Amino acid sequence: MKFTIKTLIPFLCILIQGKTQTVTQSQASTISQVVGQGISQGNQVTITEAQLDEFEGYGTPSFRLAIIGDSGSEDTAKDVMKLTTFDALLHLGDYDYECKPDLYFDTMIADRKFQFMGIMGNHEDEAQCGKDAPPKYLNHLYSEMTDTKKNSEVQCEFSSSKFMWSCKYKNLRVIGLTSGIDKADKTEEQLSFLKKHLGSAQEPWKICSWHYYDKYYHTGKYPEHSNKNIISRDGESFYDYCKDQGAIIFSAHDHVYARTHVMSKFKEPEIDKYDGAEDGKIVQIRHGASLNILNGAGGWEMYIEQGKEKDYSHWQKKYAKGEHGENEKKYGGLFCDFNYKGDVNKARCRFLRINSDEKIFDYFYIYRNENPETQTYLQMDETFLNAKIAAYKLANNITDTINFVPGADDTKGDNKGFTNFKDTFFTTTNIIIGGSICVAFIVLGGGIFIFKRRNKVNINDSDLLTKNSKEME
Repeated sequence: MKFTIKTLIPFLCILIQGKTQTVTQSQASTISQVVGQGISQGNQVTITEAQLDEFEGYGTPSFRLAIIGDSGSEDTAKDVMKLTTFDALLHLGDYDYECKPDLYFDTMIADRKFQFMGIMGNHEDEAQCGKDAPPKYLNHLYSEMTDTKKNSEVQCEFSSSKFMWSCKYKNLRVIGLTSGIDKADKTEEQLSFLKKHLGSAQEPWKICSWHYYDKYYHTGKYPEHSNKNIISRDGESFYDYCKDQGAIIFSAHDHVYARTHVMSKFKEPEIDKYDGAEDGKIVQIRHGASLNILNGAGGWEMYIEQGKEKDYSHWQKKYAKGEHGENEKKYGGLFCDFNYKGDVNKARCRFLRINSDEKIFDYFYIYRNENPETQTYLQMDETFLNAKIAAYKLANNITDTINFVPGADDTKGDNKGFTNFKDTFFTTTNIIIGGSICVAFIVLGGGIFIFKRRNKVNINDSDLLTKNSKEME
């Protein structure tokens, strides 16, 4: 049988299409432009990841929130706060362990340039420090959070007791409660406060925070807590109410770091059916599904994990002192970039450690995805990227075909650009997708079609939208 270019074209088309992914409408439009130009590089404009990062004409400004608990006021706590830059700090309680109400505020944040929110811990309460100390801690917290100069970007409403508060920072709503803290408001009053302020919150990002935990959400340092719901008591679950509002839950007291899977139920733990993408690095929350992060490794003594609590199947990632004390001095904090790369539906979080060759212990991406059954997080990424590129083209009067060049694949980076696509539709030289090559063969009338391969990138792969390039300290 004699093979000619005419007989080979169908087989080439089938072969190439088998190696490609479904083309979206926007990608098809780009392909048609390229084919119409004879697959040439003329009239093509390259947009780099760095250019998109610097472009402020589309999306929501990002900000970095540090979440730190049980820090004390030692040098180690200061080192944790120096792990990276941040715009605001949410402290989960236990500011010092000496019952010195002024210590943390005078030595740790007196000259702060970031916004501040903080809740009372058990080492600030009457049981630990006597009657005189708690009002002083409360007044410090109240003064810091309502300071119109140092805290000008945060608007807070406090309960009459000052033990509870609701704050708005940018497009984030944070609720701070003190259930379990000696002499604080009763549990039912705290639940009522939570429902009033979280239930009416209009911000896209929401956080519930408290110092203690319920029985399934610690790692066993305190066996006497094995059957105690210190936050919710015997009533309605605070965790489940926050989850139903799509809020992320932060707690402390246990001096470890522990992140749950995305949960559809907290009172009796049930992992959400959409959880687990990319080995837990993708976290999809919505009204009815969220996660709890226990974060008490802020600088004052790391704890062991033990008992049934350390082996609960709903833990996604845990970090404690270690069997041989290997993490004894490796304190850390969680740092989350909300509105990641300008995307109001995406955040990136990293748990960073001091005194460790491996600075990053945990990193993951949070998507606010109300419809995971019909919309994947990959589609969310692609939609946002396409929209931002379109806005960039419009703002810069670009009408030619676009080549998008992502940054380097560096999961440890701190860059705020789009992450890498593994196999791409866009490269620095050509845009080549499946069937378009067939069209090119036909248009060229059987001529020789040569294309170059470089580092390929695939829009439908989450890595472009999850990994980063360089560390920004």
